[in-house]
Amino acid sequence: MGLSKKEKMKIIIKFIRSRYGKRINEFLERNIDPFELLITTVLSQRTKDENTAMASERLFSVVTCPEEIIRMEDKTLENLIKPSGTYREKAKRIKQISKIVVEKYNGKSPRTRKELMSLPGVGPKTADVVLSYGFGVPNIPVDVHVEVCSKRLGLVDQNAKYEEIRKTLESLVSEKERFLVNVGFVNFGKEICRTHNPKCGICPLNDICDFHRSKRMG
Repeated sequence: MGLSKKEKMKIIIKFIRSRYGKRINEFLERNIDPFELLITTVLSQRTKDENTAMASERLFSVVTCPEEIIRMEDKTLENLIKPSGTYREKAKRIKQISKIVVEKYNGKSPRTRKELMSLPGVGPKTADVVLSYGFGVPNIPVDVHVEVCSKRLGLVDQNAKYEEIRKTLESLVSEKERFLVNVGFVNFGKEICRTHNPKCGICPLNDICDFHRSKRMG
């Protein structure tokens, strides 16, 4: 008889702590301004992490608040965030978000999922990232790494969409462990359980992985 999802998750959490614990602690200890995080997560849509980091660094080296973004020339904003790709569309969204944040929220990022998701270009993942890492809300943002890893390991159904994945994963861990799942799976997904060409041969979780088992049997 195979392991239950909760039993699998206990093994995974232990692995994540041992392999990525220091990296996760350093990430969680960063003091990130929620508005900056909101804009950075918008910049991260449909681009690589290194491009996001470059665009965010360029932008927030010259602005410190949404009011300054509003006053900025469109071309200047576009040039600053160019590394993130689709920069004209993102610049337009960032301006719209900044105006709403100033007019409705006194220049601060909204603090609820509903309010965040009412902003232009902000979906559930962006909202959950801001809530989790901007405000310390114990939830699990589901990016591509979290989705791929959780499906391969058999923690969620193969056809599960965002909300089902999030709720299922959150039901398998304590609130304190939810931060580990997101950052841990992101690191695991980049290093071993890659979206393309996963390194199954060196994966320490082979014994509990549905994907690895199906490959062997196939």
